[in-house]
Amino acid sequence: MSGPAGAAPLRVRLRSRLQSSGRGEEGQIGVLIIGYLLVSLLVLTVVMGASALYLGHKKLLSTADGAALAAADTFSLGPSGNPAGGPAAVLAPAAVQQEVDRYLAATGAADRLPGLAVAAETGTADGRTARVVLTGVVHPPLVNFLVPDGIPITAVAEARARLSQ
Repeated sequence: MSGPAGAAPLRVRLRSRLQSSGRGEEGQIGVLIIGYLLVSLLVLTVVMGASALYLGHKKLLSTADGAALAAADTFSLGPSGNPAGGPAAVLAPAAVQQEVDRYLAATGAADRLPGLAVAAETGTADGRTARVVLTGVVHPPLVNFLVPDGIPITAVAEARARLSQ
């Protein structure tokens, strides 16, 4: 015996509803995949842009460090200002600026760093420390159309000229 006579149509209706509810969700996974793909591409673009900015700053900082070291070697001997006496290393602001320009030209830094410029703060404030301030521009990949002029970056490096025995 198969049960009451109204049970068979009920089973058929339930079975058809289950089958139709499965068909109603077809294609929904495609929307999720496209959404996750878009989010992944957005994250990838942000990471690539941040990495380009970080690497550009590190290149500029490395160049500024080298220029500051070269500029600190342009010292001349002068009075130390110490009561014990003896000569001291003294830097001239014009000599620092000139050596920075020479260093940048010798290393070809302008070819590697777009928008490279020496800022006006480059020089020496105390006569013993060479301060180099370089500016440049980073062009992040994939989003160049959002920032066509690039992102300006600045690097500051200092090197001290010192005599020792």
